[in-house]
This record gives sequence, C-alpha cells and structure tokens, in this order.
Amino acid sequence: MWQDQSFRGNDMNNLNPTEKKFENFIEKYLNLIEYKSIHYERYDRILCLIKDEVLEFIKKTQKNSWKKLQDIYEDDTENKVLNRISSEISRRGVIDVLRNQVSDRGVYLDLCYFEPKSDLNPDHFNLFKSNQFSLVRQ
Repeated sequence: MWQDQSFRGNDMNNLNPTEKKFENFIEKYLNLIEYKSIHYERYDRILCLIKDEVLEFIKKTQKNSWKKLQDIYEDDTENKVLNRISSEISRRGVIDVLRNQVSDRGVYLDLCYFEPKSDLNPDHFNLFKSNQFSLVRQ
C-alpha cells in the first residue's frame, strides 16, 4: 500500500520530517482513496458532526424518511435530526450508531451502508456506493 510507486511524494522523503509533513502525506493518501478533505471550520465541535455532510447523506439516500421527519418537525427538521444523531452517538458510541441506525419519532435513519455480500440487489450496492468518507485536519 505505502510502497505504491505512483504515490511516493516528496513530503516524507527528505530527512527533515515534521508532524505537518506527516499529516500532508496521510491526507494525500486518503484523498487518493476517495476521502474528501473538509475544512476544520465546517466541523461542529458541539455536535461532533460535519452537519452539511450528514444532512446531505440522509436527504440523498433516505428521501422518504426525511420527508416524514419534515412532516413532524417542519422548519426545525435539520436541527432536531442533528441533535438526535449527536445525542445517540454520545449515548451509544459512534460504532453502534453506524451499525444500528438512529430512531427519531419512529423514523429510522442509516448513517452508512455496508458492502453487500452479493450483487443480487443493485439498490443496496448503490446505497453502499453513496457512503461519504471525509477527513478534517486538526
């Protein structure tokens, strides 16, 4: 993986390594495997979420669920959903939330889709491909 000749950059090759150069190296690699770099100002430290990324994912992949939540919360849907997700992550942990959905007023939300075991269901594969991976520099 790291020995890939196409990835070798100058950042870590000189004899003056720094934390900044190491971060650059890691970020470049993650960008190559389709992680998106997000500016740290877009990260909400209170909710521990990148709000627009989470909302975009839900609206894109779960239109019916989003519509139901809009019917319930009306103009405050985004804030209510983000607060619910954040509280569930605090209570259950991020791994459990990713694996087991978030329930809000009887509406279930997925925050990621796992790779299907077969290609018999193209809809599931498309949902898996819609996962968004991001990185935020410190």
